[in-house]
Amino acid sequence: MRPPRPTLPALLGVALGALLASRGSATACPICFGDPNSPLTKSAEMGVWFLLAVIVLVEVGFGLFFLVYLRRRAREFRDPMPRPALRLVKKGV
Repeated sequence: MRPPRPTLPALLGVALGALLASRGSATACPICFGDPNSPLTKSAEMGVWFLLAVIVLVEVGFGLFFLVYLRRRAREFRDPMPRPALRLVKKGV
């Protein structure tokens, strides 16, 4: 008979227990651990804000793309036979 295979929750529990049992302490990198007013720290902070702005702009672009796409599709379903651009026959003739 084969032994039972460990399940994902059991493996995660063992990994969490090993992490909590480790004796090392978490320390910050030298840039974050140093003076908060140093130019190096300010540059790293500005880089984080720039990358966050890039991510937000890309997500807004995707949202606008799908918004325009869905509006155009809804317009097609509303008017399946588009009207001609030019009137070829006058009224009353």
